[in-house]
Amino acid sequence: MTRGGRPRRERSLPDPRRRTPVSNGAVAQTLSRLLGGLLSAYRATLRVRFLHRERYGELRDRGVPILFALWHGRMFLSIQVHRGEGIVTMASQSKDGEIIALWLERNGYRAARGSSSRGGGPALREMVRAIRSGRHAALTVDGPRGPARVVQAGVVELARLTGAWILPISFSSARPRFLRSWDRYLLPLPFSRNVVAYGEPFPIPRETAPEEAQLRIAEALDETTRAADEAAGIDPPAAWRDPLR
Repeated sequence: MTRGGRPRRERSLPDPRRRTPVSNGAVAQTLSRLLGGLLSAYRATLRVRFLHRERYGELRDRGVPILFALWHGRMFLSIQVHRGEGIVTMASQSKDGEIIALWLERNGYRAARGSSSRGGGPALREMVRAIRSGRHAALTVDGPRGPARVVQAGVVELARLTGAWILPISFSSARPRFLRSWDRYLLPLPFSRNVVAYGEPFPIPRETAPEEAQLRIAEALDETTRAADEAAGIDPPAAWRDPLR
């Protein structure tokens, strides 16, 4: 009580579980920079050669809009080798997605925020505008949560709306580490020899049924991945060959 009998107004203490947008942004920036430094040091140890990279060069020289299609589990080097090219891609609206989006922007990508489960519509429209303005794009066609190596419909819709050609891209490593994740994510061991492979590019005609287009993309990506594995001299684990195992 205060003098005069008035009740004292209690000050509410801040809830430690709640963070302000500023603090969240600062934490994400710090973690993104830390991630970037670690990735740069790690990447410097890897030797990379390319398989059929001329397919990318030919499309680029023709001025054709390009939509890189990749499996989530084989995205690491596929993303790393195209830093600084202004490619637009999608990053989820989760806290992890914020860190990834900051890394992408810092490394010369443009990040559209959304995923198949949250914010996908606005992100897709942002990617359409970016491609129509002259940028190329990239999508993990089975991400962000799978099922593994099952092409989702968004990539077909994006290709149809923009006229972009699908360019399958994958990678493999002579010393691979397949994680026990839903996609059996591949990380190359330090100082390993690696191969980034490009598949045969193709457009998606408007009259093609979505299911047919999805199957063609999946087959092209599997073929590109097999070529990368053969060039690296590895036989991937059964869980990679059959994601339903």
